[in-house]
Amino acid sequence: MSDSFHKHPIIFYNVENLFDILDDVSLQGNEEFTPESNKLWNEERYQSKLNRLVEALLLVNGSTPLAFGMAEIENRKVVEDLIKTGALAQRNYQILHFNSEDRRGMDCAFVYDAGFIFSELETRLIIKVEDEPYFRTRDILYMKARLGSQSIIHFFVNHWPSRREGISESESRRKAAAATLRREIDEILNVEKNANILVMGDFNDTPDNFSIRTILRAKGQHEQTKGDLINLLVEEHKSGQGTTVHQREWDVFDQLIVSQGLLQGQSGLEIHEHNAFIARNQKLVFTFPDGGQKPSATYGGDTYHGGYSDHLPVFLNLKEK
Repeated sequence: MSDSFHKHPIIFYNVENLFDILDDVSLQGNEEFTPESNKLWNEERYQSKLNRLVEALLLVNGSTPLAFGMAEIENRKVVEDLIKTGALAQRNYQILHFNSEDRRGMDCAFVYDAGFIFSELETRLIIKVEDEPYFRTRDILYMKARLGSQSIIHFFVNHWPSRREGISESESRRKAAAATLRREIDEILNVEKNANILVMGDFNDTPDNFSIRTILRAKGQHEQTKGDLINLLVEEHKSGQGTTVHQREWDVFDQLIVSQGLLQGQSGLEIHEHNAFIARNQKLVFTFPDGGQKPSATYGGDTYHGGYSDHLPVFLNLKEK
């Protein structure tokens, strides 16, 4: 039994508006990312963005990922371009992507090394916010697959509704997303009580918000009860770390959440070091003159900074038990 994949991390990364340079007239806001826009988004900047993202993925722990979930990608083509770039081109990556109904055309994607994750046993797009049929948002990406010798694992990739309209004004939509995800997870656990489940995403809520802690029932490692999920970035949140910055305050919006079966290694897989981490490499962070910091972003408004993303990646490593 080989566990050679344990050196390659599983990453989630909100990549901050990975758009191609073409204007898709079917989408709102897409024209922001064209050569004629105020952002002056052109082929040179697009290629630079792809190179930066590959660099960021490699900075996580020095090796190419086993798999990575992404948020804020425009379409399948930008992911295809990414996995043809630099060191990623050396791996046998496959892409899982569906077009969501998000108004700006921002989707999620899941990229995985087909040399280790051998088969897509089931894939689908999970619709959320069912009580608001006219609200268009990003859906939840799901894949059931075989990893390693014989283990089955369930992946969920999320990008929950933003706080743009205000925290309380938008909270109901994140609660609806949490309820939808929890129902899907319960259906799996009712069949496989020790299932390997890995939930990743930008939740636009922190680990102690109601949507995550109470509806999704994702708790810290030392406080879960029967049926709870484990949020592996609770301690980072408690200690004031973060994955993104708003008004100079760090927030852990990007999280990795697992089933108890996966954490405890009950179904053939376990988490290396029993933990997940924020990839806070100094190259990925911008420091203000007063010492404050934030992720090194590609843009600030329409001003081009040429950084990586306005979020930091989060990651864990899996191994066979």
